[in-house]
Order: sequence, then C-alpha cells, then structure tokens
Amino acid sequence: MRIVVNDIAASTGGALTVLKDFYQYINENETEHEWIFLLGDSYIEQTDRIKVHVLPKIKRSRMKKLMFDFFTGRKYINAIKPDIVFSMQNILTFGVKAPQAVYIHQSLPFQKEKRFSFLKAAERAMAVYQYLIGAVIKLSACKADRIIVQTKWMKSALIEQLHIDDNRIAVVLPNVMESSKTAAAKEYRRNNFFYPTSNAVYKNNDCIFEACKILHGKGIDDFTVKLTISSDTPRRNVIYTGRISKDEVFDEYSRSVMVFPSYIETFGYPLAEARRMGCIILASDCAFSREILQGYENAYFFNPFKPEELAELMHQVITGAIEKKYVPDNSADSKNNTWRDVVREVTIL
Repeated sequence: MRIVVNDIAASTGGALTVLKDFYQYINENETEHEWIFLLGDSYIEQTDRIKVHVLPKIKRSRMKKLMFDFFTGRKYINAIKPDIVFSMQNILTFGVKAPQAVYIHQSLPFQKEKRFSFLKAAERAMAVYQYLIGAVIKLSACKADRIIVQTKWMKSALIEQLHIDDNRIAVVLPNVMESSKTAAAKEYRRNNFFYPTSNAVYKNNDCIFEACKILHGKGIDDFTVKLTISSDTPRRNVIYTGRISKDEVFDEYSRSVMVFPSYIETFGYPLAEARRMGCIILASDCAFSREILQGYENAYFFNPFKPEELAELMHQVITGAIEKKYVPDNSADSKNNTWRDVVREVTIL
C-alpha cells in the first residue's frame, strides 16, 4: 500500500521528536508498504521505501496551513494516489479520495479544567487553540475513518463531546523514554522538588510559587524547587535551571520529588517517566494524571487551582509524613514500541 503521512506542522519540540521517532520505527521495521511523508522541512532522510515531500510555504503561516487542509491539499495528495492518508497533526486533509486516519494529541479543545480568554494576552494563543483550531480538530475527528489517541480519557472525551462511535477510536499509549541511568545511583532527598516545565500558562508554575509562599508563612524554608525554565524573577527556594538534557531530567527524578501542577496534558510524559523511576509524584488531580498514575503507590493528588493543597503535600514530604515507597516497575505504559500498534491501526483502513 501507498501511505501518505501528513506532518507539515511538525518543526520543533515534542512534535518533531514524535515525527522522528515514528520515522525511525518505519525505517527500521516496515518493509511491506510505501511511505510518503509531507513535511515543512527536510527533517528526515529518504530511502527506497520512504519518500519525503518538503512543502515549506505551507508551514509559513497558520492561514496557509488551514488553506492546505481545507482546499489546496486535496489536489496535491490526490495526485499522489494514496491508499491511506495518515495525519499526525490533529487535522486531516478535507476532500482526499482515500481513507484517512488522524492522530489527535492536542487536548486543549477537549479539556474542561480551563476556559481561556481571547481578552487576556497571556491566554490568547491558548484560546485560539481551544476554540478556533479546536473546532477544526473536532470536525476532523468527525470526518476521519480512524482516530488514534494516547489515553482513555481522550477517547471518552471524543465519544462524549462528538458522539463518535467507540469502534472508530483506538487508544495507543505513546513510547516512554527509558532512563540511561539508575535511580539507585543517586542520593534521594525529600526536600528536593523538581518540575520539568515550560512557560505555557497551563503548566501552572504560579501554583508552585504560591505553595512556596505558604510554606514560608509556616516557617518552612529548608527545601528547593527546580524548574526547567529561565526567569529574571528571583524567588525564595526556587532554582531556574533552563532547559536541560533528558539524562539530567532523569537524574532529577532519581534524587527528587516531582511536582506536577499542569492541568492540561494529553498524556503527560513526565508523569510516566517519573513513575518508571519510582519517584514520589505530587500531581494535579486531573483525568490524564489519574489515568497515568493509576495504582501507583507514590502518587499524591491536589487541586491545581488550590496551591494550599500542594503546600500541604510538600510539607508532608519534607517532614517525612509521606515517605518514598519501593515500587516495582508496574507502570501503565507499554515497554514495547507502540508505533507498531499505530501502524496496525492505520493499515487496517
């Protein structure tokens, strides 16, 4: 079969990592089908079985991308004569004369924790994704022949909000990176806290800052919280590391307690990674974190909009009221390469 993979939107960060991971699996394991990738730049190499079409103009603006999805893309893709089209970017190409599968990994339109405002500058980009791009994602889901999501809560949201037939949606857990080092080699300290984060509003860094203030008010000052962002605003007990490598992230998991106040995630990779490392995890009480941490004895939950609850959990960890338990690796994520399951779901169309 000839399979067109549309991932023009991928260019940086997690989306590009996912693209390269998928490509590596196809390159190393798939010999039966012909694969044609539509990308915004030359991020991967061509082979005898894998072709790459670079369409840089489409990537230059959101409007050109939407025009491709709704109008111009059908002509381009139909000319290739694919047997199947697989969109890895949440939105399918309308008008294509082939069955389409779409990989939906953008949770903003489906979550109920926060309604972002167009009137607030800090929230405007989130509001665009939640309401405008979100409407297109939902329309794509309704039109797709096959939908692949990463979690059960996303599948439930699609069924509840869009009334999509259960049989059209497959849940395939993403790959979770293995640590190259062992937790036993590091010295765990219960007053070290760590949050692999960014400056996105939904990452909810302010919850940590407020929790620190609450602890200060109780006379508790013997702790540190490391955040993987850069900032010119000094805060007591907070260390800004900036971006760090994956190995450094796993080092922090092994020696620290992870705090995770983010309230919008599709899967939440750090939760799965920290679970695999046996870390104490103080996590937002949301559907995604409950699913990823189900049955994990070192997980504790708090309302992400109530920093006093996070402060209380941090206090219990610092004082030893919450102790780190030895937990064998019984994480919910698969240790197998789950791209195999994605390929199976795509090729059954």
